[in-house]
Amino acid sequence: MRPTLGPALLLVACGAALEGQAPAPSNTPKPFTIEVAVPVVSLTVVAHDKAGRFVPGLTPKDIRVLEDGVPQHVSFFREATGGPDKIPLSVVLVLDASGSMRPNLHFLQEAAGAFISRMEDVDAALVVQFNESVKASAEFTKDTDRLDEYVQALQAWGGTSLFDALHYGLGRIKDAPGRKAVIVFSDGDDTTSSLKEQDVVDYARAVEATVYAVGIQGGGPGGSPRGFLKRIAAETGGEHFFPDKVGDLIKVFRAISEELHNHYALAYVPKRDPDGSWRAISVASDRKDLELRVRKGYFSLPRPKGAARPAAGS
Repeated sequence: MRPTLGPALLLVACGAALEGQAPAPSNTPKPFTIEVAVPVVSLTVVAHDKAGRFVPGLTPKDIRVLEDGVPQHVSFFREATGGPDKIPLSVVLVLDASGSMRPNLHFLQEAAGAFISRMEDVDAALVVQFNESVKASAEFTKDTDRLDEYVQALQAWGGTSLFDALHYGLGRIKDAPGRKAVIVFSDGDDTTSSLKEQDVVDYARAVEATVYAVGIQGGGPGGSPRGFLKRIAAETGGEHFFPDKVGDLIKVFRAISEELHNHYALAYVPKRDPDGSWRAISVASDRKDLELRVRKGYFSLPRPKGAARPAAGS
């Protein structure tokens, strides 16, 4: 669901060798290579049945990828459900610690802590807390104890800079490895940000990260953030959750964790050269039992030669 412009592929004399193959033995002469800029779009596709359950075992024949309505040739297809070839997950938790959260903060802390405890050994996370200011843990880490300590130290006060916080979280995850996701939680609409809603939506469309949005109705004066949270999730191929009871947050965060670790990673080389335009992406299937979700598109910008290749599934 997360397209990205990959770097140059290496065209090798006497056959094309794709990055990711085992390296040649040290006593084997290195092949002559010519580097050419080939844009690669990588996607994360979520496949559910009508009951919302992940559908395993799909093949490239089951999913069609279209860019601006034109079918594309999928050159990479992989089911990511854990195991020895796990795709790393980089995730930012953007958590509301405004004053209206005071009576419900412990529910959020419990739910976020449960999510952290379900992280796999290849995953890394960063915690961002916001009220009228935005603060974050220093770096992405795999240390779940450190992450949980940061969550449990949250204190509720002040206004709600939701837009600023989400924009900051997207900026921090932009260059992270593996599949990239942002989980944003708020109990009220924005009241103190310097950025506007459209600023954040535009930035989210350019950052290759899936946003999962969770909202509850709080006691603050800012109203409900549901419209914005629905929009940001839809633009990035994520999902929104609005539980009726704050006590259901653990179930919501568990569902997000399940989806992040059960998906399909795809890649294709666009049939049109990069031209700086917005390209709409859609996925389809002839299987009537499938419901597929992917981000809405990407900006077709050429990547300079020598740029680092993102991990499969990013």
